[in-house]
Amino acid sequence: MRDQPSEEIERHVVREIEKHRRLRDDAVMLEAQVDTAADPETARETIQAYITAMIAVHAQQTVVSTLLDILGYIPDLPKSKGH
Repeated sequence: MRDQPSEEIERHVVREIEKHRRLRDDAVMLEAQVDTAADPETARETIQAYITAMIAVHAQQTVVSTLLDILGYIPDLPKSKGH
């Protein structure tokens, strides 16, 4: 990837940062659902989904970090749409 032009790497970085934000938002929603689970079985299933979501968030953070290391700077990003 280091052979790629910085503009191409930057496109990858932005796309992966946006993916990280989506994964993080999903995990935040699942965390809120844990607190409002109506019964123990639903709570257990929601906790498991939350743990899986957080694993994906952390894995994606590694992807973003690696790409940022290759790029060498943090590119301008589109405004986040929020939650």
